[in-house]
Amino acid sequence: MDLPSNQLLIEIRAELRESASQLSRLKLYNSSKWSAEALWGMCEIEPTPIVSDLMKNDESPLRSRSNANAIESQRSPEKQGPGMDSSEYNLYLLASSLFDCKEFDRCAFFLADSQHPELLFLKLYSKYLSWDKKTQESVESMLTAGDVKGVDGMSSSGDGNRSRDNIERLRNHEAGDGRALKKFQKSVDLDNGESTSVPTILKELNDYLSKDQEGDESAGIGVALLHYLRGLLYKLQDIPSNAISSFLYSLSLFPYNWTCWTELISCISRSDESLLLLKVLNEKFISEKSQIMLKFFKLSVFQEFNGNIDDFIQELDYLLSIFPNFAFLKTQHALINYHYMDYVSAGLIFDQIIKLDPYRLEDMDTYSNILYVMQKTSKLAYLAQFASGVDRFRAETCCIIANYYSAKQEHEKSIMYFRRALTLNKNSTSAWTLMGHEFVELKNSHAAIECYRRAVDINPRDFKAWYGLGQAYEVLDMHLYSLYYFQRSCALKPLDKRMWQALASCYEKVDSTDESIKCYSRALQLSLNSDQDTSILFRLAVLHEQLQDIASCKTYMVKCVEAHQNTDGLISDEITKASLWLARHEAKHKRFSEAYKYALGVTHGTSQEIEEARAIARECRRRME
Repeated sequence: MDLPSNQLLIEIRAELRESASQLSRLKLYNSSKWSAEALWGMCEIEPTPIVSDLMKNDESPLRSRSNANAIESQRSPEKQGPGMDSSEYNLYLLASSLFDCKEFDRCAFFLADSQHPELLFLKLYSKYLSWDKKTQESVESMLTAGDVKGVDGMSSSGDGNRSRDNIERLRNHEAGDGRALKKFQKSVDLDNGESTSVPTILKELNDYLSKDQEGDESAGIGVALLHYLRGLLYKLQDIPSNAISSFLYSLSLFPYNWTCWTELISCISRSDESLLLLKVLNEKFISEKSQIMLKFFKLSVFQEFNGNIDDFIQELDYLLSIFPNFAFLKTQHALINYHYMDYVSAGLIFDQIIKLDPYRLEDMDTYSNILYVMQKTSKLAYLAQFASGVDRFRAETCCIIANYYSAKQEHEKSIMYFRRALTLNKNSTSAWTLMGHEFVELKNSHAAIECYRRAVDINPRDFKAWYGLGQAYEVLDMHLYSLYYFQRSCALKPLDKRMWQALASCYEKVDSTDESIKCYSRALQLSLNSDQDTSILFRLAVLHEQLQDIASCKTYMVKCVEAHQNTDGLISDEITKASLWLARHEAKHKRFSEAYKYALGVTHGTSQEIEEARAIARECRRRME
């Protein structure tokens, strides 16, 4: 792997510094923060004394004046934007102050007649945020506090009916049965006799961009962000092709807007679409500077759609050579270990991230998931207390506290904190999914199903939500529904044996034995210790017995019993049942020595199984004598 040149590092640093300043000036704070963190996490760049000496020796007054201007521009990044006259800059200062005070309607009002791209972006972005805020406030909460308090697994039928009625009403209200408006069609009042909606904002945006901006490749950040906003609005209207085109054009003008890259990922839903998009991006972004952002994008695409792990590691190592202290990159490394269920390695990397940036809360909810799975309750309690001290009104903090209460089996409190997290971040798929798990624990399958549905509505690529839906319908004995959802989760996570096991079990319950055998065989191939996975081996044996394939059945039963030698003396129910089946089978075919051996191996199980094994052993010993 070739290391980046010193000149490239200098150019990347300059681009990141400029993007952090410009994006902050135009109120895209998350993108600005990402650029600033990347800038801080860069490696040290060796100085170039030769160039600086030449500049010192150059006594040209023109050079001195240009150097002075460059220094002055670095000292005052909040200078007038490109093409802004004095009155427009004064208007920008007013609008900026109003935006920072979250007075979005006032900001849009004072910028009503502005035609400068940056001011127009601020105006339309303010309108969009105002619309989003008021629309969210108008939508009633899915689950009231009374529903959660009344759920204890033994609620009355009246309470259950009322909960289902609430769910149906909300589903008709938002997802729609043709009678309710879709979210983007809703119009909100601006309290001055006017109203706004997504189509209204989009029309004004298209009118401006359609003039003569499309062919202007030298357009500034204002036009780039207008295309980014247009992509957001198209995405809200569920027109992904137009949204992708807008995002791509915006990135071609200004590639250092990280939020635009993440929105681009959310527009694709299949792995073949991601491969096609990467091909287009590789042709579009040729320069080394823009290739850096493309490498970051590839890491995020891999997290969503999987791919070649070797390519991921190669890209990650290259980026870490440039940004050794960038917490975002370390988090990507931890997440890939988490997705591959290497929780120990993922936990160690998160520990490094906390030492590097102790007050960073992004992705700490995933760290709490790891601690929950590893049953490190004391460490989870400390993390919850620490995160609450940093910022108790962050969605990540609420998820961490919810996981802590879940670990203590206090599911009602856990649901309360997951709801708080969703109030703070309505698009948190992990919070919806985990809240669904909590409702499953409380035996409230209907509420769990609604939570999982919300998760897949927000992110159709979330295999955990599809898997949760399958499990919830399985509890309700609706196996055909369950089958469909397990198929969706299996398509998203084809290398996870749990998905194939769940799918096989579902096929077995709908009497599709051949399909069940295929799925269990695939799960066995994906198992790390296929010769020790007794649960799958035993199910395969039982299914082959149902098909009257006794030879194959015996083969799997023997493998199941042989697995006992590699399990450190632990005897599972499957091993006991397999030993008893083999004892019966060998005794039936008058192979008494083999039957006697298998019967002696039944030392655990129910009293009936142990008694039957003893009877077979006595009969075999009598026959052998």
